[in-house]
Amino acid sequence: MKTGTLGRSLLVASAVVLLGQSAVAEEGKTVKIGVIGAESGGMVSVGHTLTAATRLAVDEINKAGGINVGGENYMIDLLVRDDRSDVNVAIAATQELVRDEGVKAIFGSESHDFTIAMAKITQPAKVLQFAGNSSLDTVLTPDSVAPGGEDHYLFQTEPQEFQRSGSIARGVTTLLQPYIDHPIKTSVMLVGNDAIGQYLAKNYPPALESIGQTVPEVIFYPPDTTDFSPYLTRAKSYHPDVLHMWYNGDSTLVALPQAVELNVAPGYLVFAVDPGLWEERGLTSEAPVTLSCIPICWGESANADAKAYFERYFAAGAPRGVTSSVSLLYYDYVKMLAKAWEAAGTFDPDATVDALLKLEYDGVVSDTLTFSPRHQVAHATEVCVVEPNTSDQITCSVQEPPAEPPPM
Repeated sequence: MKTGTLGRSLLVASAVVLLGQSAVAEEGKTVKIGVIGAESGGMVSVGHTLTAATRLAVDEINKAGGINVGGENYMIDLLVRDDRSDVNVAIAATQELVRDEGVKAIFGSESHDFTIAMAKITQPAKVLQFAGNSSLDTVLTPDSVAPGGEDHYLFQTEPQEFQRSGSIARGVTTLLQPYIDHPIKTSVMLVGNDAIGQYLAKNYPPALESIGQTVPEVIFYPPDTTDFSPYLTRAKSYHPDVLHMWYNGDSTLVALPQAVELNVAPGYLVFAVDPGLWEERGLTSEAPVTLSCIPICWGESANADAKAYFERYFAAGAPRGVTSSVSLLYYDYVKMLAKAWEAAGTFDPDATVDALLKLEYDGVVSDTLTFSPRHQVAHATEVCVVEPNTSDQITCSVQEPPAEPPPM
């Protein structure tokens, strides 16, 4: 199958050979990896970050001379495929990359359902797959990731949802409390009614309750909602201290001004909206608003490494968007895979898995990035608060994840 079938041209990261590396140029040794993400369709705002991050990581590795595996140098060929926000296209692209192109690893996809469908192809073929879906916690069990298990070559590049929810809940409460003249005790959650929203709605309320809050109701709205007034009126009836709006950044930015106008709560969370975007668009609110990033913010970040990374990321042509920070769920892991190959001294998939599980990587998202025995990571999440009636007075705090899940 050729890329014309998928409607996208093949993009291969060019091998950059430095002076003094003529042997690499002569032999032309390469290793192929693939990335499958939405560069068109309904999920493009997330999908383009996946492909842009992997391109940047591969370009940096190749410009530094590639990787040395078993005493030989290799450049990385990156094969990019657009899944068009369609699971059937993602499946076809996975089949092509695995069966026709012989990739050693695939990064993607942005959706849990897409990732699982792709894994039905990658895992029997012993192709490593990296995906930033927190919902993979339901799939990656001790048995499934064990040698011979059905998900032995699948890795989750985002923390478990209880960790991210716990970090955000604590950050929101801590940052908003100075603006609210009484202890924060009651929270209401407003969330899109789809598979991801329903999954998030199971994890975030227990995180709030674990720090002493009550959550009288989780209010669901259809994902295509533009008039939130019925749902906001319902939320207001509980007299919440904070209204937490999850998870689609585009939807929460539509809901927020309506919520402020109705005076639903004295404080708000809008999930997955970066402070850089807030500032660039000149957004303001009469009430204090907290913003959570996935995982570290590209604007106003307290993380110096992230600031340097995003300068390179945007300079390479990546668009600034609601979910640009999602790119960090992929960038570090391309370089981590390269280090694992070097440590293993081979591209053998089983040896690579063993090397990944032993590796401690100094990355952007964490200076001690490791995979757990369940092929999962744990790292901080950044939360910011915007001073009322301003677009550029923003304070951010990096929140470490809780060690254990709260009672469900």
